[in-house]
Amino acid sequence: MGGQFATGAFATLLATPCSAPFLGTAVGFALARGALEVFAIFAALGVGLALPYLLIAAFPRAARLLPRPGRWMVALRRVLGGALALTALWLLSVLVVQVGEVPALAVAVLMGGLVAALWLGRRMAETARWAGAALAGLLALVAFAVPAVFGPSAGAAPVAESTAARWVAFDEAAIRGQVAAGRTVFVDVTADWCITCQANKKLVLNRGTVAQRLEDAGAVTAMRADWTRPDEAIARYLARHGRYGIPFNIVYGPGAPDGIALPELLTEGAVLDALDRASGKIKS
Repeated sequence: MGGQFATGAFATLLATPCSAPFLGTAVGFALARGALEVFAIFAALGVGLALPYLLIAAFPRAARLLPRPGRWMVALRRVLGGALALTALWLLSVLVVQVGEVPALAVAVLMGGLVAALWLGRRMAETARWAGAALAGLLALVAFAVPAVFGPSAGAAPVAESTAARWVAFDEAAIRGQVAAGRTVFVDVTADWCITCQANKKLVLNRGTVAQRLEDAGAVTAMRADWTRPDEAIARYLARHGRYGIPFNIVYGPGAPDGIALPELLTEGAVLDALDRASGKIKS
């Protein structure tokens, strides 16, 4: 059962930092409460992950509805393996931003060695396979330690900023003054590794009427909090709003000095409505 337990724990670890649209709300609610809520929420998440297996166990005849095993499984495995490989390349590009090219290249080489060790281990005699597995585990530990040892360095590539001039660096202390001056403040907490954040930018924030509103420098201040690299100030800001994952967007203004939090998946209507309410054009 160890492998299944580790798979579930790993899935939870991967899902929590970038967790739209539903998991972030559930985890944020749990972490902002107490031990009972934490255990209840994560138990529900575990049951949800296990639900397909539980249904088959409770109703064995339902297994007949599943596709029959065959060559299609091999093709599907290759397709999913290719998708994972592309994901790894994308994550390495994010790592370049965080720790620099040399540490990221070292991680890439180590992970390549890990794959080779696992591949060779499967072709060894049964009694020698443990050597390949042990080598793969060692390489994984070293690859995990490299970013921690180097950390964000002077040689790291600068964090990419938006090409639009409308975005300014996040400054929580300046928000209250901006609101007092009658301005609306839109805060976007994002990161290069957050796919949902990038989708929000492409589909909502950087196009159409929303982009035009955010470019109105006379009425709106658009702040971007980049969490690509660890930042304690941003983490504390999220925690004060009961959030522990991103994306997180909130709008402040004379009509909403405490802010109007937006859903993880943005829509043009939701953003425009929040901007109007925060500016005082319409009443909440």
